[in-house]
Amino acid sequence: METADVVAWIREDAREFAEHLSGAEPDAPVPTCPGWTADDLVGHLAGGFANWYCYNIASTPEDWSFEGLLAGFAPLEGDHASKVAAFEAGIADYVRLCEELDLDQPSWAFGTTQPARFWVRRAAVELTVHLMDAASLHGTSSSTSATNHSEAVDELLSLLPMTTPIRGFMAQMAPDSAKPVPETPLVAAGLQADDTGRAWTMSRSDDGTARVSKGLSSDLGAVGHGSSADMLAWLQGRPLSTALGIDGDSGFLDSWNFSQY
Repeated sequence: METADVVAWIREDAREFAEHLSGAEPDAPVPTCPGWTADDLVGHLAGGFANWYCYNIASTPEDWSFEGLLAGFAPLEGDHASKVAAFEAGIADYVRLCEELDLDQPSWAFGTTQPARFWVRRAAVELTVHLMDAASLHGTSSSTSATNHSEAVDELLSLLPMTTPIRGFMAQMAPDSAKPVPETPLVAAGLQADDTGRAWTMSRSDDGTARVSKGLSSDLGAVGHGSSADMLAWLQGRPLSTALGIDGDSGFLDSWNFSQY
C-alpha cells in the first residue's frame, strides 16, 4: 500500500476513534479489553502518538535511545475530554511528520534497522486494532475497509520474524508483563482473507525462525479463512464476529496466533 494511502487510513480511523471516545463515559469498561476503561484506552493512544510514534519515526538508529523514548512519556493530566483532544493533537503531529520526513531514512525498529516508513504502517495497524476496541464501547463495529484490515493482517504477520527483539524490548518497557517467546511452530499454516483474496503462509526458515510469504503454499497443516476484520481480531486476541473457517488441524493454526507472541 502506498504511504499516502496509509496516512489517509490513519486520518480516517483517528477521526472515528475520537468520535467513539468523545461519546463514551470515562469509566465505561472496554468490552474487548478486559480491565480497561474508555479513559485508559484514549490515554494509551494519546501517549502513543504524541510520544512513541513521533519519537520513533523521527529518530535515526544513531539518535534513538531507550532513555530518549521514555523521556517523552508522562501521565496525561486533565479530564477525559482533554485526553481525547491530546489524542487528536498527537495524530496531527504524527501525520505532519509522515508527510514531511524522508521516510527512506533508516530508523530504529525493535532492535533492527528499517526505513522510517515502517512506523507509518505500524501506527495505522495499532490504531485500527484499538478502533475495534473503541467501537465495542457502543456495541458496534469500525468502518475500516476490508482493504485496510487485510493490510493490517499483512503488517502484523511481517513482525513474526522479529518476535525475539520485540519481546526483548517489551521486557525492558514493562518487565512485570514480559512473557517467554514461544518456539516457532514446526508445522506451516496459512491464512486467507475471503473478502480481499489476500493470503499468507507462515513457516520456519532453515535457522528455525518464523518466515512469512505471500500466498498459500502446499502441504500446510491448516488454513484459516474468513473476513479480513475477523482475521485481524483473531491475531490480536479480540472477539470475532464470525469464527474463522479452518481446513486442517486447528491446533497447527492456533500455534501461529500472533496474540501469543
